[in-house]
Order: sequence, then C-alpha cells, then structure tokens
Amino acid sequence: WVEYLAKKLGLPLNPARAGGTNFAVGGARLDPRSGDTSMRAQASAYLRTSRPHGRTLYIVYGGGNDLLAAVGQPQALRTVDAAVASLRSIVADLARQGAADILVPNLPAIGITPVVRAQGSRAVEAANNLSARFNTALNQALSGFAGQNGLRLYRLDVWQMAERVRADPATMGFANIITPCDRRRSCDGYLFWDNVHPTTQAHQRLAEAAAQVLSGP
Repeated sequence: WVEYLAKKLGLPLNPARAGGTNFAVGGARLDPRSGDTSMRAQASAYLRTSRPHGRTLYIVYGGGNDLLAAVGQPQALRTVDAAVASLRSIVADLARQGAADILVPNLPAIGITPVVRAQGSRAVEAANNLSARFNTALNQALSGFAGQNGLRLYRLDVWQMAERVRADPATMGFANIITPCDRRRSCDGYLFWDNVHPTTQAHQRLAEAAAQVLSGP
C-alpha cells in the first residue's frame, strides 16, 4: 500500500538495498530481539544514513507479525507490550532526529485473517483481543507526542476499516473476505491474497485512506 500511496503523492519509493528509502523487510517484527531485520533494526539503519533535505513523510507500521506469532502463546501479552514499546522508540528517535511528518497506522483485528480463522473461534477471539490491547497501548504511547513542537503525527485507523469490511464487504468493494485468492487468475473482490496478506485491491484501499488522512479534514 505504501507503493500505491507514493504513486498518489508523486514520490519515488525504492527498496533500501537498491539505494532507496523503503527499509521494510517482509516478515519483520517490532521486537528488537527478533533479529537484524526487525523494525527497530530497520529504523536504526535508516537513522545511520544521510537523510533527505526538505519535508519528508515517515511511515511506521508494524505489530501484525508480532501478534500473529503470539496467538495462543503464554507470553502473548508481554509480546504486545514489547511491540508497542519498540514502535514508540522508533517514533521517538525519528522525532528526535527532526522528523516532522510521521504516519502511524494501527492494527486490524487480526482474527479476520484466514490463518487465525483456521485455528477456531477461541483463537479468533484471542487474536482480536491482542489487537485491541495493542491499539489501546499504541494510542497511549503516542499521546505523549501530542503538542510536540513541529511534529505532525498522522493516524490511520485500520481497525475501523477492517470492521467496516467485515460488517458490509460489498460497500468496500469485496465479495469474499474469508477465502484466500490463492493465486486464482483474478483476485478481484478478494480481501486476502493468502492466509495472512491482503490482496492488491485491499492495499489500494489502504493507500486511499492514508491519502485522505494526510490531506486533512
């Protein structure tokens, strides 16, 4: 979705390994203990580079992989808290280094994903509770940045977007929000590409919503 958003804004977006400014790594978690591709490591790698001049939009989005791995685990609540603490530290470091525009989306209720649905209703409930806890803690963590001089902190409510899709898929342009597209010839109308990841159609919806948030009321 960030690629769609960059296109809407007329901005270049290339992988960091190719000299670009997209430091995202597939499967990465927020928890710094998860390895050298964690989001904390990504942010640190970015902060070691020479930053571009002029107004820059920073997007910090994570937590889904942390929570999916935590469903049904005894340390699940600690995992949520560690993820939020890591995300807050990333935002704090960016702001300290002069970032003025930071977009931070929250998480959908991850029980909507096919991979969690396949584990049964108890897993769905547990997963959704973890998402709710994450979002509440995230709101609290980011509230400390309110009023910070020069910082514009944008929030994208992915939770509410997902709830609208779940309540009335058709109004959001989806016909199937349960079954993965699974490499069908056409994924039109599908919410999920595989057991976890949204389709490109869903990513387009996220980009549209993000663009609206950035443009203001």
